[in-house]
Amino acid sequence: MPNSDLPFFLDGALQIAQGAGYRAGMDAALLAAAMQVPLSKHALELGCGVGTALLCAAWRNPNAVFTGVEKQTELAELAADNAARNQMNGRVDIHPISISNLAAHFKPDHFDQVFFNPPFQDHKTQGNTPKPGKDTAFIADDADLAFWVRQAIIFVKARGYITVIHRADRLAQLVALLHGSCADIRVQPIAPRVGNPAHRVLVRARKGVRSPSKLLPPLILHQADQQYTRQADAIFRGKQALVF
Repeated sequence: MPNSDLPFFLDGALQIAQGAGYRAGMDAALLAAAMQVPLSKHALELGCGVGTALLCAAWRNPNAVFTGVEKQTELAELAADNAARNQMNGRVDIHPISISNLAAHFKPDHFDQVFFNPPFQDHKTQGNTPKPGKDTAFIADDADLAFWVRQAIIFVKARGYITVIHRADRLAQLVALLHGSCADIRVQPIAPRVGNPAHRVLVRARKGVRSPSKLLPPLILHQADQQYTRQADAIFRGKQALVF
């Protein structure tokens, strides 16, 4: 019988314990929905936390293999427990390591896809200081956005994909960091409702190709009455993917 104390994701398909502090939600669900991983391919999530995006992506791609790395040991342990709870520990592997230590565990050009939801701020002075427990998820310490992108580029294979969700106001920096090593950069703006500016962007890029970039129509999350739009509701329930 499902544990009623555990949050449900994908319309109840997954139970994922969140622990104290930061609790994953919409951004993790959208990032997972943007992942299309073919049969037998291997995807890596940088900074997987308790495994919300990782496990949602694995549920959406049942014939692929997933690895998550998380520097906070207690969150990595929760992620491993969550994988086991949802019978995914056979194809979802969790490593309690920092993204700065990837080279000790993986070879360059190792993964078919790399995805991540990096801290929103590179420094404490760039915005509001979150409550304790949320600060690591929101504020980078020894790894700014440039470092996250560089690690993704190093460890994804040639012609492999990098997928990121971030604040919309970091889009220019994110695209600049990807440019040169990657192309086929596709940007999916995410707006709270019609008429509002996008507050998030999903960005997907491909390493070592020359295809042109594309700016996609925005995904609108809410109707005027605050209910989810039909498309957003289908995405959060796992009935639809975000196809780039």
